[in-house]
Amino acid sequence: MAEETRFLRMDPELRKANLVEATLRCLKKYGFVGTSIRKICAEAKVSVGLISHHYAGKDELVADAYLHVTGQVMSLLRHAVANSGEGARVHLSAFFEASFSPGMLDPELLEAWLAFWGAVKTAEAINKAHDHSYGEYRTILGHALEELALEQGWQSFDWGLAAIGLSALLDGLWLECGLNPNTFTPAQGIQICEAWVDGLQAGGYKRFLRG
Repeated sequence: MAEETRFLRMDPELRKANLVEATLRCLKKYGFVGTSIRKICAEAKVSVGLISHHYAGKDELVADAYLHVTGQVMSLLRHAVANSGEGARVHLSAFFEASFSPGMLDPELLEAWLAFWGAVKTAEAINKAHDHSYGEYRTILGHALEELALEQGWQSFDWGLAAIGLSALLDGLWLECGLNPNTFTPAQGIQICEAWVDGLQAGGYKRFLRG
């Protein structure tokens, strides 16, 4: 009862943040299917009624947790690019280095991400959170590729399509590095991404020209 009283006295945004943290711990312990509102309540030490005051159900709460985690990731990537210096290639290199930084390769982040991915097609709220997050991710990457195209003078370069290809490469490398760190090092992951951009500059950009 003391825990619930303390919870009620919190600022509403802090209350929601606490519920998100409890949700993330439950996802880590039980996965999406095994996580329930009752388990989240037990983890947060609050009643079901208090959660219902803020969220319509589990799907909405998990979607909020997804946006919370991806928001931290996007903030890290934006900060890395913004503080890297001038030039598109410098910005892309900063994006790659941030993508394979210790914070991004944290096992807890990987566990949370796998739980979210497994839930994307099960609920509309989570699917929308996924679309929003990946849209933002590709936008950050796409802006750097658009900047590169302008610097190189590539006419009709479809930077959005190129961003889809590069983000798919990054996703695959990040996932493999997280699941099995012995496959390759973070530095080698960065090296592979840099080679992709080298290929783009060597003529591969022609594959991404609008017809």
